[in-house]
Amino acid sequence: MNLGNNFLTDIERKVYRIVWNIDHMKSRNTTYKELLIKTGRAEKELNEVLKSLVEQKVIWWDEGKTKEVKIKK
Repeated sequence: MNLGNNFLTDIERKVYRIVWNIDHMKSRNTTYKELLIKTGRAEKELNEVLKSLVEQKVIWWDEGKTKEVKIKK
């Protein structure tokens, strides 16, 4: 998947697809807990992936309070 000039790793693409699907099919933000369950990754690994996607300006992540994740539009 090419978003702009960025290429995503497999796990980044997986997280992005989960967030996109929840946003478009359920019309709500994805919770951090959902991502932990659906990816099967440890918190440390998931945090690294989310930070990378935020740096690439693909998603928005409220790391501090609710830990909600949403697609940047």
